[in-house]
Order: sequence, then structure tokens, then C-alpha cells
Amino acid sequence: MAPRPSAPSPQARRQSQLLGLQAALASRNAQLMSQLLAQWVHRHGVSSLPSLWAELSAVEHEGCSWWHEHSNTAAQLEPAPLIDASPAEPAASTPAVRPLRLATPVTAATRPAPAPTHPALVQLRAWLPDQESRRAG
Repeated sequence: MAPRPSAPSPQARRQSQLLGLQAALASRNAQLMSQLLAQWVHRHGVSSLPSLWAELSAVEHEGCSWWHEHSNTAAQLEPAPLIDASPAEPAASTPAVRPLRLATPVTAATRPAPAPTHPALVQLRAWLPDQESRRAG
């Protein structure tokens, strides 16, 4: 049987992520960059981004400035939300929505549901003292 390869250390995983981010910056691949940044934030947290940018800008300064310009431009080009914040009149062709009503009203349970009657549970309950013997004792 062949020995299992060991898992990479956290430092090796971090270094691999940094190399991937540097390669994405160098190739100006916006889609890969956003995917890798999402992975970074998921694994390291949002609070680690300033130190990441400092480390990346020391190696790939032009790429970091490109990414900041690209992400700001992309944020400005995002379409407006499809839902209008102002209340609109309901369309005349759509029927009014009625609230859902149950056939029988739901009330609070007055007693617990009966216990299951599986044969193994019946045998186990036979060993337990009943409620009356607990009160008497």
C-alpha cells in the first residue's frame, strides 16, 4: 500500500493563493482575480485584505492599481436594482392575493404527543419507574 501524501501546510496554501493572485494580476484576468479574492476573504477574512494588498502591491504594483481602477469602474457600471423602492399601484389584471387560511386552527398542544410504540422502546420503558411510583418515593 502506497503512503498517503500529506496535506500542505497552512503556509504553503497561503503562498499558493498569493502566487495565484499575483498571476491573475500580472495577466489582468478580472474574473480569476475576483474568484481568488473571494476565496481569500472566505479563508482569511475581510480584515486580512489590507495586509494582502500591501503584500501584493510590493510585488505587482501596476497590477494592483489596474485592479483598483477596474473594480471601481465595474462598481459604477453595475445596473440599477430591478425592484423599485417606491410603492407601485398593483396592476389591474393581477388578482388580489388572499392570506392563506388553515382548515383547522392551530392551537397550543395541551399534552405531549404519544410516545412511539416500537417494541424495543416498550422493552426499555419497562425498566423505567412510572410516574406514580416516582411521586410516591
